[in-house]
Amino acid sequence: MTSGQSGATVARLIRVRWWGARNRWRKASSGHRLAYGFFAALTLLFWVGLCFGMVKLIGSFHSVEIFGPMLTRKLMEILVMALFFMLIFSNVITALSTFYLSADLELLLGLPIARSTFHYARLSEAVIQSSWMMAMFGLPVFIAYGLVYSAPLWWYPLLLVCVAAFLLIPGAVGVIVASILVNVFPARRAREIMALFGLLGLIGLFLFLRLLRPEQLVNAEGFESLAAYVATVQAPMGELPPQWMATVLLGPLQGKGLDAIGLGLLLSSGAACMVVSRWITHPLYREGWSKTQEASSARFAKAGAFSNGLRRLASKLPRDVGAIFEKDIRIFVRDPAQWSQLLILCSLIVIYLFSVKSLPVDVVQGAYMQTFKNALAFLNLGMAGFVMAGIAIRFQFTSVSSEGRAFWMLQSGPVSPRRFLWTKALPGFFPMLLVGLILVLASNAILDSPMELVLIEGATTVVLAIGLSGLAVGMGALFPNFKADTAAKAAAGPAGILFMVAALSLIAGVMILESLAMWFILRAQFMGGSLSSIEMAITGLSFLAATGLCLFAGVYPINRAARGLWERG
Repeated sequence: MTSGQSGATVARLIRVRWWGARNRWRKASSGHRLAYGFFAALTLLFWVGLCFGMVKLIGSFHSVEIFGPMLTRKLMEILVMALFFMLIFSNVITALSTFYLSADLELLLGLPIARSTFHYARLSEAVIQSSWMMAMFGLPVFIAYGLVYSAPLWWYPLLLVCVAAFLLIPGAVGVIVASILVNVFPARRAREIMALFGLLGLIGLFLFLRLLRPEQLVNAEGFESLAAYVATVQAPMGELPPQWMATVLLGPLQGKGLDAIGLGLLLSSGAACMVVSRWITHPLYREGWSKTQEASSARFAKAGAFSNGLRRLASKLPRDVGAIFEKDIRIFVRDPAQWSQLLILCSLIVIYLFSVKSLPVDVVQGAYMQTFKNALAFLNLGMAGFVMAGIAIRFQFTSVSSEGRAFWMLQSGPVSPRRFLWTKALPGFFPMLLVGLILVLASNAILDSPMELVLIEGATTVVLAIGLSGLAVGMGALFPNFKADTAAKAAAGPAGILFMVAALSLIAGVMILESLAMWFILRAQFMGGSLSSIEMAITGLSFLAATGLCLFAGVYPINRAARGLWERG
């Protein structure tokens, strides 16, 4: 097979996903098309709003006299470097699912296609699945740089080329690491190895962010001299792909011209990593795939203590609800591609709390410091909501789609659609609430927030968890993808993007509704007084409105999805 024929075959294999999305659109009812159109417009508005916000942030850095260009350069370097290492970990998880655990592998491996063609098609699919969120929320940052610096038109095509080459490198590295893992270690120990790798990734990310010490960028007084500050800000972060990308993109913006060497290194590294990943994976793949098929033992899931405890817990629920609940928990524990995501959550919690600890709260002195810290604690609620939305899309949004071809059993079973959906929301609600409370309460403790603020944010986290859970399960049931063989594929589609936009809109709505009440509370704390009767009424109404919005977001999507759910299967 020639290189041209191989490339055409790779394109056809990738195009299958596009054909599936197109067919779902064609067969969708007018109501579904209207919903898709509405949320697509909402996605566009959110994307534009995010880009506008980043323009303001980067513009504020850029406006700093003398040090502006250096600060914006260091900000991009830190951003791209952090994304690079997070993408490597994400691609390892995705490569395990795409190359070794996907349900369509038996069909693809039986087709008369070259092994190299299969590899590049799967690699492209893994990169898309693991990187679409980065492209969705990272591109506005890069575009904001172009707008702040009034970049020429040719800079934007250069941006797309750099992003594509940049994403290929961690994608190829993830495939190599996944192939080595499934071959070096016994298949029956796959879960333990995944846990070890996740722990190492957690430690690596923590140490990486600790060594960067990004809080120093806004604290020039912490250096011995101005020269030491300038040297720290201008110090390169190593000859790595993130450094090449930052140099290539910032060179034309800062009047230094296009760094042809950096661009060549980035493009050649992306192509070379693809080829090297094929060379390494080719001799390892057959035995690795065979081992993963044999890795069917789930010792923890079969352990007596776990089984008995889960059975007793399920017996406390109604019979139909308990059966579905027990089944979902057992499937989750048996699938390393699912429960290994908990390691990413642990990484997020540690990194997030470390970032809160490193906030430069000492830039505000005197009586204003505690008020400033309380305001940061309130804004922290929005960031915690973003993390909770990420948990919801990974575990709850895909819960209905994960039934797959066995969905017909539920259609014929003695359970109502509404009851089934509420049962699906139950297993993911408590872990998401736990993560949200840890983030909110721990960050409030770090910022030394008063007890009334802690109680308000804790209560808001609870109702926000209800809203996000119902929204995730409801939208996942409205736009199910029963043909997706992994949860990552079910979440990496247009419906997943629409859910994230709706979830972030819900979080923004709650923050806006509570902002006036928090203003009254913070002002009263600073003045040493109490709220007036009018202010107390407005504060109560704002919290009631935020609670009502969350309850509506939690109840209405499930009730809407329950109508006609069995027909959508």
